Amino acid sequence: MNRPGPTRRGADLFLLAPLLLSLCAALAAPAAPAAGSPAPAPGVSTNASPAAALAAPVPQSVFIVPTSPKQGRNPFFPRSTFNTPAAQPKPEVVDTSQVVLNGLTSPPRATAMINGRTFETGESGEIRLRNGARVLVRCLEIRADAVVAVIGAQRCELRLRHTF
Repeated sequence: MNRPGPTRRGADLFLLAPLLLSLCAALAAPAAPAAGSPAPAPGVSTNASPAAALAAPVPQSVFIVPTSPKQGRNPFFPRSTFNTPAAQPKPEVVDTSQVVLNGLTSPPRATAMINGRTFETGESGEIRLRNGARVLVRCLEIRADAVVAVIGAQRCELRLRHTF
């Protein structure tokens, strides 16, 4: 009959316990400075606890964006150039003959249909031209028989086509 007894692992831990306790005590005790080592700076505590070290304020990083290549380069955007104005997009020239006012609705909620898309006053959106290009349209004003809109970069008035 096998009786449970101390295992080898349990016996090893029992023998190692005093050794582990003495090692922990040696690590917890402050080390004595060596004979030739310099003394700590005045005002610096050698017995500072880890909690005190964590409570110390964290210094703030300071970064000044250089304004010229002589001052250095921007580490966040290393390929950037200095003092170059951003390229302004050229106004889009649109053939307004391809823009057609298809219809208008009356108040209280006036809408205008331009190239198959409905717009209210102040609304903007893209329309598709006959050649497949897309252009941005902003409806400024809806009148009884016309619409004032900005098409691309051009302000124009679109009138209804009267068919008799």
